Amino acid sequence: MTLGIFEEIERLIEYIPIDTDAQIDGNFAKGVSIDSHFYFKDIDGVAVRLGVIKPGTNSVSFREIVKLFSKFLKDAKIQELVVAQKKYSKNVSSNIGRTNDDYNYYQNMHFPSKSVLFDFCLAALDGDTFDAKLYLAHSFHLLGLRRGLAILLSVIVNESHLRLDNDVRNLLTLVAMVSEPSNIDVYFDVQNGGFNRRYVNYLKEMQLLNTLTVPNNNKKKKIQKS
Repeated sequence: MTLGIFEEIERLIEYIPIDTDAQIDGNFAKGVSIDSHFYFKDIDGVAVRLGVIKPGTNSVSFREIVKLFSKFLKDAKIQELVVAQKKYSKNVSSNIGRTNDDYNYYQNMHFPSKSVLFDFCLAALDGDTFDAKLYLAHSFHLLGLRRGLAILLSVIVNESHLRLDNDVRNLLTLVAMVSEPSNIDVYFDVQNGGFNRRYVNYLKEMQLLNTLTVPNNNKKKKIQKS
């Protein structure tokens, strides 16, 4: 996996008509759906090279971009989903009046960023728009989440019907898997003697995602044996 792949996918998002009132708060333009196709100039063969379209095709949909992100997220690391983290930590430091020594602390510290993005995914899968927007804003401003990816995720949150789409839920689950923190004790509900509802829902989605891939592999093995 190279960082350039996500940059190329983000370029495709620019061809989808999205209205943004704020920096990362997006909605589909009027009449646009997840399967609407839009013309774009694939001058250097980005879309063909990534496998999102066939040679000679000159349109792309939001769904195809979602599936393309999902395709490369399977082998991604959290560092590949963010850009300029030092820039964002510097902004945090300057905005609260820290000294240079304090800035160095903020620059080198590990933000609870993985959990912020992870919590966004859990809230989005659960349909909690308020929490999802809050966590997404933190992911963008503190973590430095890629702007194109942040806009795509904001559309998913604002267009509430997209939450029920299988391709969208697969994407949210994969982002959650990439950003899941090592310490998951905070998601444990002591009173109920198990994980909280959002984390349990995430585990179910992860299991569904795994069952989608395993049967194909088994089928291939059976064919090879015969």
